Amino acid sequence: MPVPPVRRTQQERVEESTQRLIQAASELIAEGGYDAASAAEIGRRAGYSRSMVQARFGSKEQLVEAVIRSAYEGPLTVPLPETATGMERVLARIDTVGRLVDENPALLRMLYAVEFQAAGTKSGMSNRAALWVGQLRSETLEALRQGQRDGSINGELDAEATAHAITVEGVGSAFLWTVNPAEDYRRRIDQWRAHTVKVLRPPA
Repeated sequence: MPVPPVRRTQQERVEESTQRLIQAASELIAEGGYDAASAAEIGRRAGYSRSMVQARFGSKEQLVEAVIRSAYEGPLTVPLPETATGMERVLARIDTVGRLVDENPALLRMLYAVEFQAAGTKSGMSNRAALWVGQLRSETLEALRQGQRDGSINGELDAEATAHAITVEGVGSAFLWTVNPAEDYRRRIDQWRAHTVKVLRPPA
């Protein structure tokens, strides 16, 4: 006798459709940019109607925010082992950016473009981007102070000023790559990492 199909719960169906829409939007943004990812095309690519985008997210803009959280912000905020030193915590975030570039540079560059274009518009996207950068700087500051306590980072550094400089170097490199496709962003990330290690390493 054939095995009857397992019936999924409503929550499972919602989660599946949500992830399929996020994946479809990610693919379309990477392929053709923000404008190519219309609600109708996102729904079609995911195997649903255009109305599914509104049903799950409310608008295309909110769906794109979900893509940013899933493809960029999520990996950057993955918890590290409690045994990780402050230096390891700082470098882990830089290494994650490098991995994201290696995996899907087109998508990452377009997500940067969406966030930079929203800057200063007083939109919900602009406010969220500002909060995100502030969070990165705060987490970097926390990691620096931890590293100064555990001895992995130079205790003589001004932690607040150093956290600001590390964040600015990362955001600035991302911006340059966004406005100039010829910029070798992967090399800039490697330079960012090397410079960070040089600045943070305790004196011999």
